[in-house]
Amino acid sequence: MWGQYRLESTSGRRSTKYDKPERFAKDIFKNKVQIKKIASGSNHSIALSKCGKFVYGWGSAESGQNGRMISSRKRDDNNDLKPEKILAKDVVDVFCGNDHSFYINAKHAVYSWGQNNHGQLGIGNRNNTSQPTRIKELDPFEGDYIAEIDGGEHHSIARTKDGAVYCWGSNEEGQLGLGDTFGDHVREK
Repeated sequence: MWGQYRLESTSGRRSTKYDKPERFAKDIFKNKVQIKKIASGSNHSIALSKCGKFVYGWGSAESGQNGRMISSRKRDDNNDLKPEKILAKDVVDVFCGNDHSFYINAKHAVYSWGQNNHGQLGIGNRNNTSQPTRIKELDPFEGDYIAEIDGGEHHSIARTKDGAVYCWGSNEEGQLGLGDTFGDHVREK
């Protein structure tokens, strides 16, 4: 890991800088868990184990994007920095948006969690959640299923194995590709 982590604390702003790569979470992963894929949002990261049994999240927990919610504005204990398991089963791939995250399981179901102020989770409401929630509208249909997902700041986009594209969330700048700049919660097939 390298870069900078900023933390607003009750005692003022703290910052830690890492100017060169450093082995990450040695005490957690050791040689027991091998990582298959990593994904990063603006202030959080997730990792998928090679076996697909474990997804880990760390970094900002303000909107639940790392798989847990902070209970107060006080974050002096740095608990959100430590990788922790996210409730997920049979995961084959992981993806991140700015402040939200996704996984696809072995049955090709898509799950999302994190910030949802513009419906970017695709779960039919605008409530933030730290619990992965299935996006039922993206369930496999007639042999086609979601193969790839990406997220922006307040919108998300997915591609199926057959090349269909789905978009949802904020459309303030036309980022959903609908030819206008109206509305949130739009899901285009």
